[in-house]
Amino acid sequence: MRSQQRRNGGEDEELEDIRSRLASVVDIEPWEVLRVVALLIARMLMPIRKGIAAHWSTKQVGALPTNRFDLFMGKNRFFHIMGYLHFSNNKSPQASIDRAWKIRPVVDVLQRTFGRGYQTPPIISFDEATLPSCSRFNPMRQFNKDKPHKWGGG
Repeated sequence: MRSQQRRNGGEDEELEDIRSRLASVVDIEPWEVLRVVALLIARMLMPIRKGIAAHWSTKQVGALPTNRFDLFMGKNRFFHIMGYLHFSNNKSPQASIDRAWKIRPVVDVLQRTFGRGYQTPPIISFDEATLPSCSRFNPMRQFNKDKPHKWGGG
């Protein structure tokens, strides 16, 4: 209701106006939902503090490339789909317990799917190499005085 009031300058919309506006909305295709989820995952990998809309900006933010999301989907279409995209019940009792409760069904499906696609080998080896990292987004930094890169991501 608030979005309708904001859209019309605070006035209520008539039923026919709502119907005509909804009739003009382009249907959301399944591939578009997949692209929205992919862009959200890409945002997790390369976050910009100014918000998700900054990924469509033409202004460069530090060394991060910008305006790459526009290659896959327009900003207005992305936010239009995000407005209609719901994966779980908003009144779920898990809302106070689970931080990812709004996308929990998607996370569960992705974990099952990725689990089927990757088989862990019987022997796994980890070495003590440390990758150099000065990113403030990586909380796992270690100081090793004897390594060529003193500060690195764990």
